[in-house]
Amino acid sequence: MATKEETTKFLQEFERSFNPVNIQMSPIPVSVLGHGEISTVVTFEESDFSNEAFKRLPLFSTAEEVEDYCYLYMEYNQLLKDVGIETPVSHAYWVKGHKGRFVAYLSQERLPREAIGNKIIQQHSREESLILLRLVLDKMRKLWQQNRDNNELILGLDSQISNWAIKNYDSRQDISEESSLLFIDTSTPFIRKNGVEQMNALLFLQSAPPVMRPVLRKFFLQDIMDRYYDFRLVLIDLIANLYKEQCADLIPDWLDVANRENQEFLSGNSITEKEVEKYYKEDKFIWQLFLAVRRANRFMNTKILGNRYEFTLPGEIER
Repeated sequence: MATKEETTKFLQEFERSFNPVNIQMSPIPVSVLGHGEISTVVTFEESDFSNEAFKRLPLFSTAEEVEDYCYLYMEYNQLLKDVGIETPVSHAYWVKGHKGRFVAYLSQERLPREAIGNKIIQQHSREESLILLRLVLDKMRKLWQQNRDNNELILGLDSQISNWAIKNYDSRQDISEESSLLFIDTSTPFIRKNGVEQMNALLFLQSAPPVMRPVLRKFFLQDIMDRYYDFRLVLIDLIANLYKEQCADLIPDWLDVANRENQEFLSGNSITEKEVEKYYKEDKFIWQLFLAVRRANRFMNTKILGNRYEFTLPGEIER
């Protein structure tokens, strides 16, 4: 296994010659595994790092910013493990980017696509999807119980189904109550200590065009951060994500289980299908608009101004 210094050296060499807009031109072969709203997940098939997935975050203006973020990322992974939410083996690296910027690379053990939650619900039975949901809900309750017991340290969670995976997945075996889960999206460290957000949320506006940042900061940023500390909103987001995964037929059954088994954390305020649909439509509109503006900004920078654009944007996303 490569040392941290060897990995950092490799990532620095990759970043130096990498063009985020034309990734196929990279001298070091790279494959895209997926896109987040502000990040790209890549792997290096033809290298000593082919068993790892790297999330690239070109968000940082100073070495101090990126070092603090990497520390917080690792702390979040450990805090989740402390409350019973296991994550894959993870590491954080940072390198110098272009024009004085800094880039974080977050690595995790690479998992089979078939092990990821959204693939599970698409390829396994309805009954197994409900078992997966119950496994996820059990992890959520553990975290929110910890939040109740120790309100000096509050953790948030982006619990949509594509952020979970079956540990040691075997396609020959059914999903069961004995299956173990991994939580795989820890790149936004939702940690509040004594009510203070530990992550500088303004960092995540760096992926937005400058003209949009004041609007996003004023009208959306706090609401987006707050939702991941609210059990009810996290649960609505989890169920609403079934629309995006083309599994809307599962919504009635998932709602039934979610409402029936979480009344304590919902305070008797059951979630309705109408509520889920409304939430999804609003969320879909926001992210489609955000992506459209980012594409326009990429075009302006690369085609009109001849500038470098730091982000690799997804193609059309089916929602």
